[in-house]
Amino acid sequence: MSGKVVRTVSSGRFAVLNFPIGRMPTIEQRAEAYRQGLKVGDLRITGPQLDDNIVADILTGDVQPGDRVRVQ
Repeated sequence: MSGKVVRTVSSGRFAVLNFPIGRMPTIEQRAEAYRQGLKVGDLRITGPQLDDNIVADILTGDVQPGDRVRVQ
């Protein structure tokens, strides 16, 4: 399952992720962020969810809007 980072809040260390409708990860699932094919961060899905967007905590790395996300 893959999605995209649409917004980050560095002060809160969280990101808003977008996934295709019907393909939403569950709370507490882990994910990895990639930029140009290279891993740039680790995330944990925390919610809340609104439509096809969901919030995730940034655990490690430098996640930016436009990064691709793969759920483990």
